[in-house]
Amino acid sequence: MVPLTPTKDENEAPELAAASPREVRGLVELTERIVVGAYRGHPWIPRALTIALGVLVATCLVAGVVRLSPLPLIPLPFFAVSAYALIRIKAARSAEANQSLVAWTGLFTGATLAGFWLISMAGRWLG
Repeated sequence: MVPLTPTKDENEAPELAAASPREVRGLVELTERIVVGAYRGHPWIPRALTIALGVLVATCLVAGVVRLSPLPLIPLPFFAVSAYALIRIKAARSAEANQSLVAWTGLFTGATLAGFWLISMAGRWLG
């Protein structure tokens, strides 16, 4: 049975208001902890992202040559932005700058997702 009255008195409120150091106070802090923890804990992530981005670029180039159409080349500017953001991620990772690491990771993610979307659109237009 759940009591209908509070079981704690008002004098305990300051203790409840004090946050533990592991408590997350917002979406920005949560995002920062996830991104920084991933990049600091796994140093191979930038290399894996570079390889994946290279595969995407190679796929677009091969598709452009095979189909003899410029439509598969449309995502390449977005992948170029992703590559630049990845270079900046590597620099921010070595500089211990958390906010810039999160910002460049967001740009990398957004540009890569936009490139994926354009690949699907090119597939729909060519199909």
